[in-house]
Amino acid sequence: MKLIKSIALLTAAITLSGCVFHVGSSNARSADIHLQESLTITSEQLNMLEVESGSGELVITGSDNVTEITVKADIYTDNDKNYDLSLKKVGSRAVLVAKNNSTSGFWNGNSPSIDLHVTVPKSLALDIDDGSGPIEVKNINNKVTIDDGSGSLLVKNIQGDVTIEDGSGELQVSNVSGNVDIDDGSGEMSIADISGSVKVVDGSGDMNIHHIGGSVTIDDGSGDIDLSDAGGLTITESGSGGLKVKDVKGEFNIDS
Repeated sequence: MKLIKSIALLTAAITLSGCVFHVGSSNARSADIHLQESLTITSEQLNMLEVESGSGELVITGSDNVTEITVKADIYTDNDKNYDLSLKKVGSRAVLVAKNNSTSGFWNGNSPSIDLHVTVPKSLALDIDDGSGPIEVKNINNKVTIDDGSGSLLVKNIQGDVTIEDGSGELQVSNVSGNVDIDDGSGEMSIADISGSVKVVDGSGDMNIHHIGGSVTIDDGSGDIDLSDAGGLTITESGSGGLKVKDVKGEFNIDS
C-alpha cells in the first residue's frame, strides 16, 4: 500500500513539474515591435556584396540604373530591440549584416525576424549566408553563391555561375548563363534554361530539370526526376523514385 502511495505521489510530482514548466511559458516574449530602417552605400570600387542574415525574407534585385547599394529593412523585435543591422565597406566588398540576437526562449506568435529588400548594381557578385526564410535573387550579371538553412529559394536571370548549398525548402533556378552547382537537403527542385552545365547533389524531393545547354550530373537520394533537353546526363546515384528522361543530346550514363 505504501508503495502504491509513493508511486502516486511521484506521478503527481512529475505532473506538477510539467505544469510549472508550462506556466513558465507565460513569461514568453512577443516580437510585436515593428521598426523600419534604410541603409545606403556607394558601390564605387566594390565588386561584391556579402550578406549575413538570420531569419526573415531576403530579396536582392540587380539594376542597371543604380550606383549604390540600398537596403530597406522591416525589423520585427521585442522591447529589448536586440538586433544587428549594418552595411559597411570592407576592402572591395560591401558587407550587410542583419541578425536578431534574441531568438531563443519562448515567443508568443512570431519570433524576431528581419525582412530585407536590397537593390544593387547588376555587376556586383553576391555571397549570401542566410539562416531561414524565403530568398529571391534576380537580375545579377556576376556569380552568385548562396548558403541557406531553410526556406524557399528563387534565383533567376543570372549572367554568371550559381552555387547553392541549401538545407530545406523549395528551390527554383532559371535563366542562368553560367554553370549551376547545387547541394540540397530536401524539397522540390526546378532548374530550367541554363546555358552551362548543371550538377546536383540532392537528399530528397522531386526534381524537374529542363533546357540545359551543357551536361547534367545528378546524385539523388529520393524523389522523382523529370529531365528533358540537356547536352548530356550522368546519374551517379538515383536512389528511389521515378525517372523520366527525353531529348538528351550527348552521353547518357546511369550508375545504379
